[in-house]
Amino acid sequence: MKRVLFLLLIAVALLCAACQPKPKGMTIITENYPPLSFESGGKITGFGADVIEAIQNELKTDYQPILLSWDAAYKRALKEPNVVLFTMERTPEREGRFHFIGPLGANTTYFYALRENNGDLPDLEAARQAIGIATTTNWFSEQMLQEKGFTNLLSNPDPLDAIRLMTEGKAELGIFTDLTFPQICAEAEVSPAAFKPVLELTQSEYYIAISKSTDEVKVEEWRSAFERLKNEGVIEDLKSRWIK
Repeated sequence: MKRVLFLLLIAVALLCAACQPKPKGMTIITENYPPLSFESGGKITGFGADVIEAIQNELKTDYQPILLSWDAAYKRALKEPNVVLFTMERTPEREGRFHFIGPLGANTTYFYALRENNGDLPDLEAARQAIGIATTTNWFSEQMLQEKGFTNLLSNPDPLDAIRLMTEGKAELGIFTDLTFPQICAEAEVSPAAFKPVLELTQSEYYIAISKSTDEVKVEEWRSAFERLKNEGVIEDLKSRWIK
């Protein structure tokens, strides 16, 4: 009888242990944004992806990145805990909504136009008069223009569509960073030489973002791992492989 009771208690203990919630891992998401993140040969690669991999090697984790549109990735990181989103520009609007790790690097955002059709823009007021500005949904540059009251934005989830709007003459201008514009053009099968920057919007830095509702302990683990890699020169070495 005692043996039966003992075995019963063990079974109950095992059942209770199985019912306990398992520690939740991290969901890692990014967008098609070369050379920082893009899919090649069935794998997500790029400078940002390499940094994420290096951090995970430090933490002994192996969560595989998911490639989404920026709009979908951004909205998910706003709502869910334990989400790592890379890479993200750090702006006043986003400051209280995410934890930031970095910076990884810097870039300049320009209004671009077809070289054959347009001269330089003198100022933002001239950009307000443009017949359509191609933007990418929820990119920081679109958010910035929305904050400035622009009403002539043609928003698309895919930056390749922004390039197409410009080449088809449906948008007079497009908004991109100098870091990613050449490769986005290449993916759209359009020569970047067909365009020229006509007005600078801003200079900024890009980071790894973690959703605000994530446990602070996890955030600090990621931040500490990044700082170790930075101090050891690993981040700069990875950057040199992708950005000249």
